[in-house]
Amino acid sequence: MRIGSALRPTRAASPPFSSGSSSASSRGSSRRLLHAVGRLARTLHADVAPRATRRMIRRAAGRVATTTPLSASGFLGASMAGWIATSPSLLPRTWWMWAANYALSTTYGYASGVVLGRAGRLAVRRLSHPAAREPLRPRHREMLRWGGAAALVGITAYSWTRGALRQREISVLVHREPKNLATHAVGTAAGLGIFAAVLMASRVVGATARLYRLVLRPYLPPLAVGIGSALLTSATLVLVVDRLLRGQVIERMIERAEQANRLLSPDLRRPASDLVSGSIASNESWESLGAAGRRIVSSAASAEEIAQATGASARTPIRVYAGKRSDRTLEQTVAAVIAELDRTRAWEREVLVLFTGTGTGWLQEWALSSVEFLTGGDCATASLQYSVYSSALNYVLDRRTPQRAGRLLFEAVRGRLDAMEPHARPRFFVAGESLGSFAGQAAFADASEMLARIDGAVWTGTPGFTPIWRELTEARRPGTPEIAPVVGEGEHIRFITEPADLERPFHGRGPAFGPWRAPRVAYVQHASDPVVWWQPSLLVRRPDWLRERVGRDVTGAVGWAPWITFWQIAADMPLSAEVDGGHGHSYHEEVVLVWAAVLGLDPSQDRSRIVRAIRERIAEA
Repeated sequence: MRIGSALRPTRAASPPFSSGSSSASSRGSSRRLLHAVGRLARTLHADVAPRATRRMIRRAAGRVATTTPLSASGFLGASMAGWIATSPSLLPRTWWMWAANYALSTTYGYASGVVLGRAGRLAVRRLSHPAAREPLRPRHREMLRWGGAAALVGITAYSWTRGALRQREISVLVHREPKNLATHAVGTAAGLGIFAAVLMASRVVGATARLYRLVLRPYLPPLAVGIGSALLTSATLVLVVDRLLRGQVIERMIERAEQANRLLSPDLRRPASDLVSGSIASNESWESLGAAGRRIVSSAASAEEIAQATGASARTPIRVYAGKRSDRTLEQTVAAVIAELDRTRAWEREVLVLFTGTGTGWLQEWALSSVEFLTGGDCATASLQYSVYSSALNYVLDRRTPQRAGRLLFEAVRGRLDAMEPHARPRFFVAGESLGSFAGQAAFADASEMLARIDGAVWTGTPGFTPIWRELTEARRPGTPEIAPVVGEGEHIRFITEPADLERPFHGRGPAFGPWRAPRVAYVQHASDPVVWWQPSLLVRRPDWLRERVGRDVTGAVGWAPWITFWQIAADMPLSAEVDGGHGHSYHEEVVLVWAAVLGLDPSQDRSRIVRAIRERIAEA
């Protein structure tokens, strides 16, 4: 979601975190921690440590950790991991995506190489014949060293060049302008620099552990020395990382998110329609809606716009939204949404759609406008803001609140509908995108309950860690791919990678689907959407969608490697919504056709005028 270039803050209360104070506090705490450790070491050294121990401590403190030679097996492992890091993923990479992939991959490769090298040397010592333990002659060792170096350079150059060319192939598949070679070169260099910094930090940790062992050795038995030094080193590392990561990074992200939520964009106009939240007649003030909410309500379509696109008379659609406020609970925010539905008489409309937003409360305008234009404005859409943080930050800090918000809002609306006479109720639909899909589906225990309590749903870009999505995917018909599973005969639930999948299974085998009976549930997901396919299990297990290699906009060269693929897909996510519609995490024009099918409208009717009208509205926003 874009925020206008010229923004001004409202007179809201100051955020709970201050970047200056938190940074100073974090730096001060880190310095106090290091000074305390130093004082402890000096006290033990000066007062109670034996003279021999003091000499060892001085030698350890004077030794520079970076002077220790690199592990040969670790360097080989890092090189091999670097070759794999150049392999393609789902989307074309920017320089920082290259850097992240290279840094994380080479770090993993070096650590694996060190462990395997030590295990191999131990096995050779125990299993080989004494005669086989004789060292190589200097001449042979030199030949082996130079030959190995030449091979490493050659393979590295080849893999890097091939990886850069593969990036052009991916760019063509998702209709993006290919990056130049300088982008890949800068990213690779930055990644190697980060790897060097991580390697140096790991050696500092090792030196800290040795220092603790030397300090404890005169006073504890050998086993206790090892355990004590490990505990002290771990505690030191946790404190330092906590101060740096939480104090310097996460708190700043939180502070910026809260500031962005309060900013008022001069490009957005307060709604004039009484049927929209944030208007003069609304119970929800314009300022209280938050940055995402203000953008959502300001872009509501008018009856005239809808009539012009459809060629028929139209009503003014209802858009209800409640923002997150510090002076009310989540339950009170849900009550505010219900009050807005009451005020606008939304229960009298033909269609009511409950949208669950992403972390910041953002909703996809393509989805909102699709419902409004396809129903001729005889609809009401409702949503709330449960957080001001990005979806990624919500995933790290708090995944329960999105689920709780989706469940509370659904139950409140469903309860009101159940209290109405059946013939007087609007048709009830639910929808969500990305983290909003994850949160919205939390209202149901399983797919059967979902079908029993709604008239239809559209879930777009559903994260792979969503329980119901995973349940349906694992129960798919044998022979159908993971990116487009067929559930049963497709009579109620359909997975859609493009509009053609509405009528016929993606894999193309077997007959076309039969009639799509209500309630209709659509899972819209692109094969190139990393938000859908990123899961923690990628660390250790090759997923079916990589084994099947069937995505229309995914290169067949995408492979899997433990740890590396996990970070490759993770690095694809931040920019996945910036590619053209129909690819990545961008769900645009196809949403119109999906909503038309879920609403039960005539599939043969031309929707091109509606698509064009919505595209023009979004471009002008």
